[in-house]
This record gives sequence, structure tokens and C-alpha cells, in this order.
Amino acid sequence: MMDSNKEIDELRTDEAFAELLGKASPRPPPPASDETMIREAVHAEWQQVAGGHVRRRNITTFALAASVLLAVFATLNSLRQPVVDISDLQMATIEKQFGEVRVNSLPASSAQVAAIEGGDLLETGDDSGIALGWHDGGSLRLDENTIVVFEAENQIYLQQGRIYFDSESSPLSSQIANTNVVDLQIRTEHGVIRHLGTQYMTSVDADELVVSVRDGVVSIVGNVTARALAGQQFAITSSGELAPGETNGVDDWEWIEKSTPAVNLDGRLVSEALDWVSRESGRQIRYASDEAKSLAQDATLAGNYDMEPTLAMKLFIQTVDLNAEIDDEVIVVSEE
Repeated sequence: MMDSNKEIDELRTDEAFAELLGKASPRPPPPASDETMIREAVHAEWQQVAGGHVRRRNITTFALAASVLLAVFATLNSLRQPVVDISDLQMATIEKQFGEVRVNSLPASSAQVAAIEGGDLLETGDDSGIALGWHDGGSLRLDENTIVVFEAENQIYLQQGRIYFDSESSPLSSQIANTNVVDLQIRTEHGVIRHLGTQYMTSVDADELVVSVRDGVVSIVGNVTARALAGQQFAITSSGELAPGETNGVDDWEWIEKSTPAVNLDGRLVSEALDWVSRESGRQIRYASDEAKSLAQDATLAGNYDMEPTLAMKLFIQTVDLNAEIDDEVIVVSEE
């Protein structure tokens, strides 16, 4: 009789505990993989508690198991990243485009496309390209036959094609300098590419990924881990083989000038304009004399230029008493 009463008391205690758990506020459901792991852990604990005596419950141990369950749920929920809706987040502005460029299947020049937002798919056709102002700092360029998805505030997915990124806005651009710059990560099928104070280029096709660095440091973390400094590049084949190398001078970068946004040189020094040409073309400026350098630092220019920087240089240099000649990877500036 005493055993029977004890069992009834235990059942009532279990029911009260169950009622208490029932009144607890619900938590967001975990992923299926987490739920399976938790169920298996609690089931193993219950089997140990039962010990073959199905009708007799050890309420203290079961309460401990339930507490562990709730703690695991809480921990997993706290570690889980919240789902952020980026569909209304402006990721980039269109600064220049040519040829066939589409955003979510719409022409980039259409009234429906005011800027590039989170989740947008950007695609360029043959002989096409586009220059984007990345958030509040940096320039992102897409070459022809390139497909990119803007999948996170600081990340794009390069599905195919070739892109170039300059993490510093040109001093001649219309972008306002901002100290809270959003860094860019480029996700590919080979891994995620990150940079540090950099100008670099990334290309992807069915056979390989190639990363070329003009300035700074670039790394990739994925199936293969690699890094490259200025003047270096690395290639990763579809089979995962890594091949380090060197960039092919300015030849690798010529396409970038086609998508250089227009600049206003009105009131700008010749030396500033030459620095702009240098950064866009990848060529170094060399002054033939101190007199030529002094003149470039004193003379000012006028007008807007919407053309490739090296072509713009041939025009604006004629307005001052200077000459500028391209010698392979160097621009030599001299007096007339």
C-alpha cells in the first residue's frame, strides 16, 4: 500500500513538473540536425535514469536531463545568427556602364534600377562592363560575360567572369570619404577571397579561379588556402591544384580602364590627374626632371573627362607645358 501511495505521489510530482515546463515561453525551433542531436542525448539520459524500471521514475535525475535540454536549446539559439533581410539594403551605386548590363533581368539603365541592392543578380554581356561604387568606399568593376550575386552586406558571389576591386575611392571621384567602409568578400566555388588595402582582380570559369594582385594582400580560404602580394597571383584548378605565379604587367589590367567612371578635373592639379591615371592603369609616374615635377604640382586643369584615363591624359597634358609618354609600365613626364 505504501509503495502504491509513493508511486501516486511521484506521478503527481511528474505531472506538476510537466505543467511547469508547459508554462515556459516557447523558443524558436532549432534546425533538424540540432533537434536530432538533442533528442538522442536526452533519450540516452532517460534510458540511464529508467534503468529497466519503467514505472518508477527518478524525478530528480529527469529534471536534470530536462534542464540540460533547455540549456542546449538556449545555447544553440544564442549562437545562431539572426536572419537579416538585405533586400532593401543598398550595396552599390552605378557609376558607369556600357554594352548589355542587366540587373535581375532588367536593363541596368532602366528606371526600375536606381542602385544595386542586397540579393540582386548583376550580369554583363559581350563587350560590356560596369563600374560600381561599393557602399561608401571602393570601386567594383565587372568585365564582360560576368555574373555576380550580392548575397550579404559585405559579400558577393562570383558565379562566372572577371571582376576588379579597388578598396580606396579615387580622390577625383564624387564619392564622399567615409571611415566606416564595408570590406568586400568574394565568394567562389573554390572559397572566400578577402583583401587588405588592395587593388586586385578575380576571374572564374569552369576550369579555374585566378586571383591577381596589383596592390596590398589578398587571401583565399576554402578547399585550398593561399595568399598573394602585389605583383603576384595564384590559380586554383577545378581539381583543387594550386599554381602560384606573377601578374603579366599592365596587360592583365587593360580592360579595367574601359569602365573607369568619369572624373571632373576642373581646378585639379596636373599631378593629381597623373596620380589618377597611374592608379587606374597600373603604370608608375616618372618625372624626367625636378622642373617637370614642380610644374605638374603647380599647374591646374579644367573640364570633365569621360574616357579611358590614358586617353584622357593625352588630352589634358596638352593644356600645360608638359609631355607624357607611355613607356611600357611607366609614364614619363617631361617639359616641352
